[in-house]
Amino acid sequence: MAANRIKGITVEIGGDTTKLQTALKGVNTEIRNTQSQLKDVEKLLKLDPGNTELMAQKHRLLGQAVSETKEKLETLKTAAEQANTALANGEISQSQYDALQREIIETENNLRDLERQAGQSAVALQKIAATGEKLKTVGSAIEGVGQKLMPVTAAVGGLGAAAVKVASDFDSAMSQVAAVSGATGKDLEALRDKAREMGSKTKFSASEAAEAMNYMAMAGWKTNDMLSGIEGIMNLAAASGEDLAMTSDIVTDALTALGLSAEDSGHFADILAAASSNANTNVSMMGETFKYCAPVAGALGFSAEDTAEAIGLMANAGIKSSQAGTAMRSMMTNLTGEVKFVGDAFGELTIQTTNTDGSMRSLGDILADCRAAFSQMSESEKAANAEALVGKNAMSGFLAVMNAAPGDIEKLNSAINNCDGTAEKMAATMQDNLAGQLTILKSQLEELAISIGEILMPYIRQIVGWIQGLVDWLNSLDEGTKKIIVDLCQYFGQKKSKDYAAFLSSSSSFC
Repeated sequence: MAANRIKGITVEIGGDTTKLQTALKGVNTEIRNTQSQLKDVEKLLKLDPGNTELMAQKHRLLGQAVSETKEKLETLKTAAEQANTALANGEISQSQYDALQREIIETENNLRDLERQAGQSAVALQKIAATGEKLKTVGSAIEGVGQKLMPVTAAVGGLGAAAVKVASDFDSAMSQVAAVSGATGKDLEALRDKAREMGSKTKFSASEAAEAMNYMAMAGWKTNDMLSGIEGIMNLAAASGEDLAMTSDIVTDALTALGLSAEDSGHFADILAAASSNANTNVSMMGETFKYCAPVAGALGFSAEDTAEAIGLMANAGIKSSQAGTAMRSMMTNLTGEVKFVGDAFGELTIQTTNTDGSMRSLGDILADCRAAFSQMSESEKAANAEALVGKNAMSGFLAVMNAAPGDIEKLNSAINNCDGTAEKMAATMQDNLAGQLTILKSQLEELAISIGEILMPYIRQIVGWIQGLVDWLNSLDEGTKKIIVDLCQYFGQKKSKDYAAFLSSSSSFC
């Protein structure tokens, strides 16, 4: 780019005003790097014109260059729209405005040239593929040698078909993520890369990672949220043995209800992992409990740690899932304002639930004070006070928290308050066996299939496009012409091969 052409021109992009030179700095650097690689590949191709690896690299780099040039052109056109106003207001000169237009024209010409080269590259690769098919046919026709080649070509063909299917499924999953999240361009590419990275190094496949991202997108998470949050969620799913998409749904829903952000997902995953492994429950049941009580906990400012501890104590007494959620919701709702207990040992006792500034005390501190009061009550007094506070339906859950053994409380409290890294450690332990290695290998093979499929898919899509065009053309024909085609097909099907040549020679003008 001729830098002097756009000198002094500013542009507003994404709400930020900057110099056009600065706005284009990144993409110009990318274009230069791609062009440098292209020159290197072209130089090597002159020495070895038939090298398929170099031709494939050239095709990929040309596609990359087209994408980068389009991005540059889009920025220049945005600047041109704003330049009209700037020229009218006297903020830029006529010569600056004309120079910008010349820059756009040059970039458009470069783009057309790159697209032409990319088209030629695609044709060259297709010819190589066609030659390969002819060689396969010749090889099959050679007695003995052909029989040896057949299993190999079948295996390669089967691998290609499987790879395209896997890559197609992954593409479909990522398209759904894009549709829900609105991610495009580099954001979507970053999400694709992250899903594939997680698929290559965890028990879950790239497609499963994409499905988990879809739940994050539905929760309103943006690209950076998903990139930073998915690892913790995948560790939790691997540690707990739960379905990845379901685990993602649990974490995103609970974080939103608790008023936490996506960057807290790793820590929250560790809380669930620590609580579920130190209490008689699992992540799925805890997720169901949080569904009921997390909105109340978030509204009152109760921490995820204290809430998880209370859920774990209920679970130890056999109160889990939605039952625990209902009990927790009632308990939290009633632990507001003034809480009074009555007992022979102390008469009437008031538990403070708020601080002097009006904010709620921590749930752990409130429950500890309640537990101290209940330790002085008789069995009948405990039942009466629990019912009076939270009602008959929730009193069993509240009593489970009040009657929990000190050792169980300490164990659960210590695990949750020192939980950072728990999900990752548990996931590593869960996979440290042959079955775990085979599961990870399966995910790695899917990543390999996606890599192969992505190479093949552009050509397959082009073939499908040709077929679609042919079908559209056939659909557009009148009924008479269609009947002629049907009659010809029947003719070819009924005649012997020796009649074909005679028919074609006498009907060459038809085609």
